[in-house]
Amino acid sequence: MKVKVSLVQPGPQTANIGQNLEVLLKTMDEVGDKEHPDFVLCGELSYLPYIGAVLDKQYFDWAEPIPGPTTERFAEKAKAHRMCILLGVFEKAPAEGVYYNSIVVLGPDGKIIEGVFPDGRKTLRYAKTHIPYHVANRSKCYDESVHLPPSWGVSIEPAPGYRNGYDETFYFAPGDGWPIFNTPKARIGVTTCFDRHFPEPYRILALQGAEIIFTPSVAMAFSAEKGASMAETYLLELQVRALENSVWLATVNKAGTEHLEGQPTYCYGNSAIIHPTGKIVALGSTDKAEVISYEVDLEDVSLTRHLLPLFKQRRPELYDMITKKL
Repeated sequence: MKVKVSLVQPGPQTANIGQNLEVLLKTMDEVGDKEHPDFVLCGELSYLPYIGAVLDKQYFDWAEPIPGPTTERFAEKAKAHRMCILLGVFEKAPAEGVYYNSIVVLGPDGKIIEGVFPDGRKTLRYAKTHIPYHVANRSKCYDESVHLPPSWGVSIEPAPGYRNGYDETFYFAPGDGWPIFNTPKARIGVTTCFDRHFPEPYRILALQGAEIIFTPSVAMAFSAEKGASMAETYLLELQVRALENSVWLATVNKAGTEHLEGQPTYCYGNSAIIHPTGKIVALGSTDKAEVISYEVDLEDVSLTRHLLPLFKQRRPELYDMITKKL
């Protein structure tokens, strides 16, 4: 079966959330009318600027419940164009004071598609499970005229000026695993941004039968003093995730330099669709908002697994150390 996937790569966004929402809603109509996709992947925290670099309690006011006013508006677009929309939401949980970085899967009937965990539990969304932080005042600025402790050997590029690091744990509680979403056209899984550094989520989703894994991101351009930059390894990591699990992988990353309260966040785009063999078959730019579409053949999942039968040759009885804390 062939299904069409459209990636909505965002550019820099502002603190005017209402305006951001209207732009993204308009984009849903444009993509639906022009591309007629089966799946539309929006970015991480789709209609928000990156808040992780500015730790301010006022931004908790941007959080919403699921379902909520914003998911309902995008559900209308999903229904109008008969497509699935994967939408990033700053989720306000029912428990007081608990918030998540979540992805909602809206079906072509306008309803939220529930995810199912391996143990049978159901959920209305995927909540980002690995929550990153980079300790404030320990970064090396891209502007070499500012001298900060170099011991960590990390810089942020290319936005000039001092930056205080980021801490997503200020806002988000970690999710509790990786559910499968059974959509009308494909069995899909979701990971978010920092999750890509961990092979386990992708294997867990593949073992549950995921045919496509979606990874929306706000991936920033960190560079080690020695070795590769994050911009260089972003797609490499995801190509390996696709190959080692023989799944289609679709990723969206923000592009350009965004400012919130004067703090710059530079992201390098490179939204992509990756074949189960690890080949990049569709690739976005590094510096602008755009839509990338590609028709994926789900039969290629089983074909690749016959070519490279990794699942047949697994030795899970030897892997128990992976689940133990070091």
